[in-house]
Amino acid sequence: MTDSFNSLKIKSLESFSSSNEEDFVLDALDKLDVEEEISSGIDEDEFDAKLSGIQTINFEKDWIKISHQESPLILKPKMGQQQITKPNNQKNKEKEKGKEKTKKENHKSEKENSEKGVVKKPRLLSKKNDFGILNKNMKHYKDTTQNYDQNKKKKDKKSTNTLPITKKDQKLIDSFLIVEEVLEIKPKKKIKQNNERQKGENTKNKNNENKNNENKNKKENNNKENLKKVNSNKEENQETKEKEQNGKSQKSFVSKDTTTLFSQNKINFYQDSEQDLRCDPLRIRYLINERIIVISNNVVYCYEIPNETKIYQIKGKLILTNYRIFFVPKKPDVFQYVNVLSNPIIPLGAISRVSKFNNQSFGNGYYTTGITIYCKNFRVLHFYYPDKDPMKTVFEILLRKAFPLSVKLCFAYKHKKKNKIVDNGWYIYHPNIEFQRQGLPNGKWALSKINAKYNLCSTYPQFLVFPKGISNKEIVLVSKYRSKGRLPTLTWIHPSNGASLVRCSQPKVGITKRTSSVDQKMMKAILKSCPNSTKLFIQDCRPKKNAMANKAKGGGYEIIDDYPKCNLTFLGIDNIHVMRESLNKIKNTCIQSLRSEKKWLSSLENSGWFTHMQKIIRSSTKISKLMNNESQPILVHCSDGWDRTAQICSLVQLFLDSYFRTIEGFEVLIEKDWLSFGHKFHQRIGQANSDYTNSQRSPVFLQWIDCVFQCVNQFPTAFEFNEDFLIFILENLFSLRFGTFLFNNDQERKIKKLSTNTYSLWTYVNQNRKQFMNPYYQKKIIPIYPEYKIRNLIFWDNYYMKYFLPSELEKRKSFKKKDFSINIQFENLQYLSKEETKLTNQLKKLEKKLKKLKKIEQNSKRKLKLK
Repeated sequence: MTDSFNSLKIKSLESFSSSNEEDFVLDALDKLDVEEEISSGIDEDEFDAKLSGIQTINFEKDWIKISHQESPLILKPKMGQQQITKPNNQKNKEKEKGKEKTKKENHKSEKENSEKGVVKKPRLLSKKNDFGILNKNMKHYKDTTQNYDQNKKKKDKKSTNTLPITKKDQKLIDSFLIVEEVLEIKPKKKIKQNNERQKGENTKNKNNENKNNENKNKKENNNKENLKKVNSNKEENQETKEKEQNGKSQKSFVSKDTTTLFSQNKINFYQDSEQDLRCDPLRIRYLINERIIVISNNVVYCYEIPNETKIYQIKGKLILTNYRIFFVPKKPDVFQYVNVLSNPIIPLGAISRVSKFNNQSFGNGYYTTGITIYCKNFRVLHFYYPDKDPMKTVFEILLRKAFPLSVKLCFAYKHKKKNKIVDNGWYIYHPNIEFQRQGLPNGKWALSKINAKYNLCSTYPQFLVFPKGISNKEIVLVSKYRSKGRLPTLTWIHPSNGASLVRCSQPKVGITKRTSSVDQKMMKAILKSCPNSTKLFIQDCRPKKNAMANKAKGGGYEIIDDYPKCNLTFLGIDNIHVMRESLNKIKNTCIQSLRSEKKWLSSLENSGWFTHMQKIIRSSTKISKLMNNESQPILVHCSDGWDRTAQICSLVQLFLDSYFRTIEGFEVLIEKDWLSFGHKFHQRIGQANSDYTNSQRSPVFLQWIDCVFQCVNQFPTAFEFNEDFLIFILENLFSLRFGTFLFNNDQERKIKKLSTNTYSLWTYVNQNRKQFMNPYYQKKIIPIYPEYKIRNLIFWDNYYMKYFLPSELEKRKSFKKKDFSINIQFENLQYLSKEETKLTNQLKKLEKKLKKLKKIEQNSKRKLKLK
């Protein structure tokens, strides 16, 4: 503790000589868990100047402010408590003597107990403080031994200048279960006990012994019960491991029994006690292992009101933890009449960039320095400081925490608590179980483990599905002909007609027009696997110009003359760079709408966001109709097969398979077609990367979620989940709280051991299913075909304009409720109209049959008459 104490470089603590009082101060700092990284790379003089704005230490509302004045450290307790002054050296000597005496007496008692055959056992349980760290220096604890009680009385008589213990401190003391020594006598030596010691004891000590024995028995019983619970958890974990080895048992583990498993083994993601709501105005619950790093006072948060000239200037504190940054106003009710959603609580992973400015004015006030935070969820926040020095420390620490050197330093690795509860979210998807649900393997498709060690393709999953009749050597040759080794493999098969959905990357045709006979054989095998099909429809997601330009880089597209019975179409979906520019235009329109809405519709149209979504939804509906109505196999690819290919394939499965429209099925769909097939989340989101201009960043996954929202809006009874579920996924896509979206592919996640080091997003979702359930859900197996015209698409204001005025949002929500009921009626009408068309077609067929039967009857009657 002394190293961490000195690393804070607070000069006033050097004058503090008493060991007990120093430990008390250190324990107080441990409650907030101020990290040592504040002083790294900063000299003493610079650190002194930077903390000049922070004043004293007090315990008002559990807040601690670090004193950096020339005067000695002063602890200001609440009203009615004594103030702590600098202690005398004579009293410290007396305390040290008392400690030495207690050590000698305890040593003697240990020798006597060892001679009598007394065995010492440590307690197994230890309770943690508010921030999940064991306070090892806590000296106010209870001991069951008699020697400790006697020594405690001596200490109380000698030390008159001890620290005052408040009610809060006493609660913290009682909350700790520090390792105690429990005396257990061996059964053979029960007769050989000291009767002389028992006779010499007073009646008061006997009563104390009885009380201590009762406490011992209670604690031992509690420990036994806890050990039973741990053993039961071990047995349950062994059972789950055995289920994972067996395919049939795995099916029940993932599909039906997930709700019961999650309800039984619930993981607590928040700190245990309710005292963690330290921020009284905001009522924030701290997460497990979330630690406060910096508390910055005298900060002004400026918030601009939409469609008004008024600007709110809110004074308060800026608090930075290892997970997020948030602002605490001095007036607790300030956000109730401004905007609850405007309250700045930002995960560090959601920060896109941070900039500082000097000598700028905002509104009516003039401030010398400030920080501007640009977020990935369209937020722009301004914090102003009256002095430069405290702003520099906050700015430097914020840069280090928001953009660490590696992803391993993010909060997802620190959040997971070491417990024996199985994190079931990592086992929600298994390829064997999912393909068994689809009816595989069958006589035409087979599961392959050729990529079990990621030697074939490092960005593909371990288990792949190929058509039968293709050898392993041919599979290797096909992977060499496809870009990044991403060869054609099955992702979904139609349950009734056997139409297959296959995904891959572009062929390496190049300028020389290279061909591959093995690749042609693979296409023929895919076509043969679908008995009712006549052609293989190759769907290239790119515009034709872009596909032709890729020939110069060694890529290209299939030459139809070399692929008989194949049809090639270009879907015309633009690349990641166009999507990034389109989203930036959406951001600018949202920010400009705070001041004026004159060009709202024109700016949305000029962004091109709706036209891009229209192309994606239109292409997916056409492919789904080809598979469902005409039983045709589909092969989808773009340049590398991890961006636009994932969008199209996952939407097609969402339209045709009702399982993927449930909460569990949607989780499996993301795990299968996005995570396991190697969508580069690390590069597309910019995880732990301060280069906000990086060309690899693109909102591909966000765009797909927006397309899903359009379907949820058009078919409100077809999905088990609601809109909040989609927003929650996007918020935790950037937050770096869970390990689900970390890194680029399945191989990297296995190497980094995310399943053991981090929590899964799906664990939290499945434990809180009620928040994300759709009350209008009606289970239907029929496919859905959404309308893809621009007039049928809506702007997702609950996500893009989430930080708007609550009055405006309530108006829009109430308006949407009416639209929602209209959509339900419209959906029911669509369903009835489809059934009517089916019945009319059946009637027409029956009428034709009746006509034929009537003709046969007439012919038979004529023949009888002639005879």
